[in-house]
Amino acid sequence: MDKSIYIIGIILIVGVALLVAYYHYRKKNLDQFFSQVYLQAKQVPKQKKNSFLLLLFKESILASKNKKNASSLATKFQNPKFLETQLIQMSRVLKDSSNVKDKTMKKALNLLKSYHQWEKIQKTKK
Repeated sequence: MDKSIYIIGIILIVGVALLVAYYHYRKKNLDQFFSQVYLQAKQVPKQKKNSFLLLLFKESILASKNKKNASSLATKFQNPKFLETQLIQMSRVLKDSSNVKDKTMKKALNLLKSYHQWEKIQKTKK
């Protein structure tokens, strides 16, 4: 009986340690990603910033799902027609996000909210 309690305790401790390690790993990666996005967002006009960020998050999620390389993502953003139509679509989504049913777009909207929170924290640190 005593051995089983110790084994369960050890398993719980290891499980909690793994969860904490995963949380720190994910937070570190998300912080690096948001730092890169922040640098890219500086190049975009302020009136299109949120649309661009949403598009960037959406394309990043799609690229990670499909395991695409970064060069194909960069070529999409080099096409002005693609970029303009996507920015218009993203601005419509931002105006009324209640109609969004696509899981990828919902994740992108959540990332955008997280990014805005991260940006506020970074501004208060400075």
